[in-house]
This record gives sequence, C-alpha cells and structure tokens, in this order.
Amino acid sequence: SESFASPLNESNVTLSDIEQCYEIGRVVGDGNFAVVRECRCRDSGQTLALKIIERSKLIGREHMMQNELSLLGSLCHPRIVRLFAHHHTDTHSYLVMEFVSGGDLFEAISEKGKFSEVEAGIMVSDVSQALSYIHCKSIVHRDLKPENLLYFLIKIERQTDGICRLKLGDFGLAMVVTEPVFTICGTPTYVAPEILLETGYGVLVDIWALGVLLYILLCGFPPFRSRERDQEELFQLIKQAHLHFLSPYWDPISEEAKHLVRTLLQPDPLLRLTAEQTLMHPWVKAMISICQEGVLTDEKHRALQAEEQSERLPKPAADTLPDNKLISTEGVPIYNAELCIDGQPKMEADRRQTIKTPPPAKIQQKNSSHLQLNPCKNDSDKGIQGPSERLSNNNTQSNQHL
Repeated sequence: SESFASPLNESNVTLSDIEQCYEIGRVVGDGNFAVVRECRCRDSGQTLALKIIERSKLIGREHMMQNELSLLGSLCHPRIVRLFAHHHTDTHSYLVMEFVSGGDLFEAISEKGKFSEVEAGIMVSDVSQALSYIHCKSIVHRDLKPENLLYFLIKIERQTDGICRLKLGDFGLAMVVTEPVFTICGTPTYVAPEILLETGYGVLVDIWALGVLLYILLCGFPPFRSRERDQEELFQLIKQAHLHFLSPYWDPISEEAKHLVRTLLQPDPLLRLTAEQTLMHPWVKAMISICQEGVLTDEKHRALQAEEQSERLPKPAADTLPDNKLISTEGVPIYNAELCIDGQPKMEADRRQTIKTPPPAKIQQKNSSHLQLNPCKNDSDKGIQGPSERLSNNNTQSNQHL
C-alpha cells in the first residue's frame, strides 16, 4: 500500500511552508468549499492530491471536516482513498491525499452511459471490499454514490478502454454505528427505505446504495425515479421498493446479475446481503474470474509478442539477462446532504453539458429537486434520472475528494 511521510507539522504552518514542501499543480476537482489540485512532494517526487479548504466557508460546519479527518485518517485499505496528512494555516486547511488518476465515477457514467457485466462486476467487487472493511469497523459511509467513487483504468484483453477500478472517498457523512441511527441523510437517488421510514438504520444502508449503483451501471438509469423529478414521489417509490427491469434495456442482462440487484435492493435490511456476502455472490465471482482470465491472456499474449520480437533481433555476442439540504432529526444541517425543500432547482445552464447515451438518462447537479445531503458540496452532488431523458452533466471537472 502506498505511503507518505509529510515533513510538515499539522498546524501552525504558512502557505510558504506548504509551497516549499509541495509543488502545487492543476485543479482536478472543485466545489463551493474546497478545491483539489494535483501536487508533487518536492522531497520524494510522489504525486498526490491536495484538497484545499477555505475554513471561513465552513463556519458552523467545522465538524464536517473533523469527521473526515478522524475517520478517513484511521483507514488504510487499497479500495479506500488514503488521507496521508493534513496541515492548517490561519485561513485554510490542506489535506494531503492519494491521487487517483481517472476522476470520479460520475464522469465515467456520464461519458459511457452504461457498462458491461464484467466491468460492473469488478466495480461492485471493489466497492464491496471497501464496505466490508469499514463495516467490520462499525463505520457506515451514508453517501455511497458515483461522485464519491474515484477510478483508475487497467488494460485487459478485449477491453479497448480498460476496466475501471474504484476507490471509495469522501467520508464527511460517515459515522461509527453502535446502535440504530435515526438521522435522515443521504442522497435521494441512493437513500435506503429504512432511512426514509425512520425506523432506525445501520451499515446496510450502504448496501442498498450499492444496489442502486449496480442497477445504474448495467442500464444507465436508476431503479426508482420520478418522471416529474418530484422528490416526494421518488421517496414514495423508494419506500415501496417495487423493482422493475425495463425492456429493452434489461433484456441482454443475465438473470444472475438481476438476482444480485434484487438481493441488494431488498427493502428489509435483515434480508439484504452484507458486503461479504456480495463478494461471494456467484455472479460477482464469475465476473472476477472472467476479468482475471482476460488479464492472464493479455499478459501471455504480450509475453509471446515480446518473445517473437526478441527472436527476430540479432543475438548479442554473449547472453544477457533482460486508484437537498436535509435537516437532521436534531435540527442540524447534515454534511454532504441537502434537501431542496422549496422545490426550486438552481441550475447553472451555462455549465451544462449534454451527453447522448443509450438508453438516455439525465444526471443533474444537487442544486435541483433532488435530496441534497451536503450543503458543503452544492456543485458535486448530482442525481441520475431516466430512462426517458438525456444524460446531462453540469460539472466539467472531476470531483476528486470534494
């Protein structure tokens, strides 16, 4: 696992100290409260992500950042974005994080529309590994969605674009669960029915969100959607949890994949799969096996090519070796969550980019009629609608660690 040792103290540093330690580069993500830049450690040459938070914008919400620092800083897993260090000046906080080259999964869905079963299976496996790790520590993420999953590509045979491998980030809403939680928070498209029903919930709300994610990956639109983008109607549909596999979009999808979707989107959390059980699901194991065969075949193919090339070269003289603002039940605004109470969407039309995809779906920012569960991230929380609409994206940059 990648590691990093910062030469700076956590606090009482200046911007000059930061710049002497890090060569700060291009913006790889931005939001209302933070900007993320690619940076390089001057001592080691290591490429990192530097999340720069303007603390004046966090007044009254300081617990958001502290929550992420305390939880994410304690985690170390290949499927979770690492937090290596954090530094604080009088005005800003600088979070030194693992750099993930591809951007966020939302952007990948916006561009591609939907994914093959093998691709979706690998991504489900990656997320399940991350969830299994944090759930074993009694940590619930509470905001699992494409915007909070960062990806990098690996190349395998018969996959010209490569396969997305995922890392889970943004732990602003995460918490340790020791008893049922009743705080209403999340993102509307991905929120579990037990959250809306206020019956108390735990780590399995993350599994429901994983089910929604898998559904979207396979067909390009979410399982529960309001044609008029009416939030109350959406919540009613989620609570009813009537799952449909619309034709023709789901016709080519295997029954095994549909079975996993059903077991993840089980409205009764006691009957829902755990992260460990998801990893053991026959479809997930089959998709991983296919991917591994592709990697092995690809490596064998490259080795044969290298061998053939070496045989055509003249032999040397001697052989040589050659990653909604919602108000809680306590009346406190929830980090990474928002609920559009007045129903008035606030769209930035000049930043909207429409992308055609089969089947068409619409992804829009959280400044819309969707439940927003993060007042700190107004421009990075998007909702996915469809299948009767086009897919649109209001953010032109990736949202790493926002």
